[in-house]
Amino acid sequence: MSEKIREAIEKKYREDSRRLTLYWPAETITLLEVARGRKDVRLHSGDIHAFDEEELSKLLNTVPPYYWELMRLPVMLRYRRREDGTSEYAVEGGVWQKRLVELIIKGNVTSKGAESLNVQEFALLITSYKSLVFVTLAVE
Repeated sequence: MSEKIREAIEKKYREDSRRLTLYWPAETITLLEVARGRKDVRLHSGDIHAFDEEELSKLLNTVPPYYWELMRLPVMLRYRRREDGTSEYAVEGGVWQKRLVELIIKGNVTSKGAESLNVQEFALLITSYKSLVFVTLAVE
């Protein structure tokens, strides 16, 4: 591949990546903030993403109040293709994000939480909480 073609491809990739990050959350909020009335987050573009109120209510009814200060929204996932050809969604963020996802999907919390989701688990999550989840692609 010629140097000019490679440079053009890399420039296009960098520009596309930059545009995609504009729609990624610039902040997260705790469930306690949600319970106190906050229902949106700011994106890197400066726009505001509003969460669905029914989904927020459902989530607050699912998560015990003693976790509200620790667990944050939105849930952020990174889609990736494994070497064996299967797909997974890695849970971004800290251990409390992973525990939140685990609580939603499995109904319990372990010390590690859900590191990743398979396609069926992702479908369950996104079907129930589509406004609370952001997904991006892994570049490998």
